[in-house]
This record gives sequence, C-alpha cells and structure tokens, in this order.
Amino acid sequence: MRRFVLLLFAVALFLETSAGGGECITYVVEPILVAQPVYTGMTFHVYRPATLPQGWFLTYDGYAVTQAPGGVWFYGSSAGNGHIIRTDFVVGAVVPTAVALVPHVSIQSTPAQQPVTVVQQGTMSPSWSNNGNFQMVARWRGFVDRMAVLDKPRVPLAWKGDEPTVVFAWTGQSWYQMKARKGETAPQVLQRHLYSLTRMVKTNQYSWNDRETPLLANQSVLWGFLWMGHVAPINF
Repeated sequence: MRRFVLLLFAVALFLETSAGGGECITYVVEPILVAQPVYTGMTFHVYRPATLPQGWFLTYDGYAVTQAPGGVWFYGSSAGNGHIIRTDFVVGAVVPTAVALVPHVSIQSTPAQQPVTVVQQGTMSPSWSNNGNFQMVARWRGFVDRMAVLDKPRVPLAWKGDEPTVVFAWTGQSWYQMKARKGETAPQVLQRHLYSLTRMVKTNQYSWNDRETPLLANQSVLWGFLWMGHVAPINF
C-alpha cells in the first residue's frame, strides 16, 4: 500500500488546493499501474481526470474504480450529478458488461482505447493450469457462463444461468456432470447430487488448494465467465 501511495504521488502532474477549504486534491493524468491484492499477480492501469471525485479513477475502458481501505479495488456506479457510489463488484472478479455496469465515460474519451491490462507474473503454477481435462470447461460456453468454488466439498463449479441444464464439479480427474431437472436452480441441483459428488471426491482423494482460488477467479474472468466466489448449495 505504501509503495502504491508513493507511486501515485510520483506520477501526479500537479496538486490543486481548493480556494474555500484548502483541501489538497491529487490529479493523476498519466496512467499508472496498480495491483489488485485479492488476485496474486493481477495488475491494471488507471488514470484520474480532474472531473472525477476525490478517490475515484478510470480504467482504460472507461469504468470508474476506487480503492477500499483494505487495498481492494471496486467498480463504481454513477449516482447522478457527478457523484459515484462504490458497488460490491471487485475489479477482476466480474465482467462489467455481464453485471450491467456502465462505463463512467465513453471509450472514445479515454486516453487509450484498450481494455484493462491484466498481467500474471511471479505466480505459482496451479495444478489445473496444464490439465487438459480441466481446461475443457473454457470451451463449454453453451453450458457455462460462471464459475465458483463450493464450500463443502471444496471443489470448483461451473454452470450457466439461474436454471442451468447441467452443473459441473471438478473432482480432481474430470468434471462431474450433475444434470438438472426442468426448472431446477443450481443450488437445487447441487443439493440433489451432493452425496454422490462427495463420494466421488473422496474416492479420487481430491483436495482443493485454497491458495489457487484467486488464480482460478482470475482465469475464470479471462475466459469470459462470471466469478461467483465461494458458494454453498443453499446460499446462491
């Protein structure tokens, strides 16, 4: 955090003091590279036009973002009259267009017409990164538009929409397919298959590494899927 603050002041072009209250405001006109602490190795560029409220920045694709006290970056939503409110959407955890976020400015008015830059560096190689069976999920767009990690048993999940055709669970060797009945939600599918899923995970002696969750979250977004975080069969 301290390093980021020093970098912020280093690239700031000027400090403007308001005539009324003497408040010091930093305007960052040149893009700077910042880190998203919840996802190891994820970085992206932001800049700060003078028209934005204090504490708010723009991504290259025009979305307003702000850094919470803990250092995590969140997307913002316009509240009218130039005000921006922080949403619960973490940068890197969602595809903005998929969750109805609207750019704060049109992409034509941003200094560079390119998307947020995501850089993976110095990170460990997760067990699934070179597993062809695991990677197949990226091609199942007809059945998958989101991913998550189930709390118990702790396994990655993949499915599509509120009433999926099938819910996939990674069991260490393959994706276990839990077919949905007509009108079933994803939690209902999981509840019905929970016993068989648990048995399969134990048979395969599979144990998910929680340190790989941020990497999977980032990979899910890169594949164009929504990241739903940790879920249980009764709470999503």
